[in-house]
Amino acid sequence: MKQPLMFAFAATLATTAVAATTQVIGPEMGSSADVITIEVAPEELARCQETLAQVASMPVTTDRGTPLPVSADDDLPRVACVAVEA
Repeated sequence: MKQPLMFAFAATLATTAVAATTQVIGPEMGSSADVITIEVAPEELARCQETLAQVASMPVTTDRGTPLPVSADDDLPRVACVAVEA
């Protein structure tokens, strides 16, 4: 008798967690409009862009080095270097 009750409780808890996460993340997260900007001095712009290109070409791995199946087309935020005058 306890197992069905525990299963129902776990299912309710999981459903509530998913609903709460969806509300926190919202539809705008993960969209192509998400851009992380790195502000640099104009003379550092080329170096920043080169570093971003190097990082983007690296494989995505876990902390243990296991490769993760992620492609550039996934809903990940983009990163851009922006020159800003001081």
